[in-house]
Amino acid sequence: RRRQGRAVQRAMPPGQAMGHVVLGAPPIARYHLHERLLRLLRQRGHRVSLLALAPAEATFWRHQGEYLVRLPADGDRAAVAGWPFDDLAANHRGARRRPRLARAAALAAWLRAERPDLVVLDQRRDDDAALLHFAARAHGCRTLWFGDGLLPHTLQCDDRGIDGDAAFATCAPESLRVVRPDPELLAACLAHALAATPPFALPRGEVHAPPLRQRLADALATARDDGLRAAWSSLGAFATALPPATPPPQPWRLPDTPFVAVLLQDAADARLRRDANSPPTANQLVAAAAAASHALGCAGRLAVVAATPAARGRLGGYETRPAAAAPLAAATALAVATINHPAASIGLLAGTPVVHLGRALYGVRGVARMAAGLAELAAALAAAAAREHPALRTRALTWLFAHGHVWCSGSQPDHNGVVGVAAAIEARLASSPQPALRPRCGPPWPLARAKPGSLRDPMP
Repeated sequence: RRRQGRAVQRAMPPGQAMGHVVLGAPPIARYHLHERLLRLLRQRGHRVSLLALAPAEATFWRHQGEYLVRLPADGDRAAVAGWPFDDLAANHRGARRRPRLARAAALAAWLRAERPDLVVLDQRRDDDAALLHFAARAHGCRTLWFGDGLLPHTLQCDDRGIDGDAAFATCAPESLRVVRPDPELLAACLAHALAATPPFALPRGEVHAPPLRQRLADALATARDDGLRAAWSSLGAFATALPPATPPPQPWRLPDTPFVAVLLQDAADARLRRDANSPPTANQLVAAAAAASHALGCAGRLAVVAATPAARGRLGGYETRPAAAAPLAAATALAVATINHPAASIGLLAGTPVVHLGRALYGVRGVARMAAGLAELAAALAAAAAREHPALRTRALTWLFAHGHVWCSGSQPDHNGVVGVAAAIEARLASSPQPALRPRCGPPWPLARAKPGSLRDPMP
């Protein structure tokens, strides 16, 4: 049925398509979401193209029966000679390589010929995503980014980027005065995060594994561009599209007396690598938080939340809790200290002061407090606890979770979530089908709100 639908779409006259949407470098791990999104957008009359740049990703999507964009063999390199490749690499720190001139020339030639309406990027913060974003904007094409949201089973939605690159991360507090606060939505968000209720996910599509011979050829091509480690990962990349294994629950308990929550992150976390300048180690952050906790009167009592199950144990003399403890720890602590952990937003929903050391989506001045370094952590924690702005925080969180997020799981999407992603895409197109999609804003049942949300409201 998917092949027949794509054949009909390719045979459709150009004037009948509602919009040309490009899914740029779709991650294999998001196959379940993108497969449902492709089906819905095509049913709505849109032309959807898949543009995979990595060899292993292109092979995977081709074996799922998807028609991929074929870039020209050689483009006009003179047309991209002035592109800021050095700036692209600098804006995305930690990248292993810079975008190659040949790939940029081929991409520019295709964009100039096709002129798509929208390029959608999902959960990618590497050179390929930066190149796609810059090339699309250079050819007058809008971009839309999705990424893992601050709350479980949500997605960020922004025209400029995700996390520290998002437009909301640099929002001026004065611009939030036009936002009407919604305490009911925020209460539902907090309950949803603490309850850890899984979504009612749609059935998964069948995953077809590429043959070993093709995966070996892709690994050789990846090794030439990205190194041996990336090549080794590409061999089993198709397995990330399979249902993830559920880890066994780990027992944990928070302190019975007031404490400061320290939310640690994995060293491979893109938020840590790209949104923090020289981030401290886990031991350094725990030691600085223990010293700063005396200013709050809790005498070194910490709840240290580990980044991964392998990081469990003792750290700086403190027993670490599993990652599942982060929501409750952030909501019940005297204050939260982190680099830019997403669960700190749960602390903001509960009224907990938050101090972060790196750029963060919730890092609006007056909502959370940013410390320039570990030496300023104690003063920042004391200032955040002494001076709060509850009205500003309520307005900022209302906009963030009502309009800056889509209530869709990246790994277990439900029907309302896929509709929400499609509605966000159609809101950026010049023409959209009628009637417009109206997804529900907020957590799923039993915490759902009666009134529908809108994804067309502009950012303040």
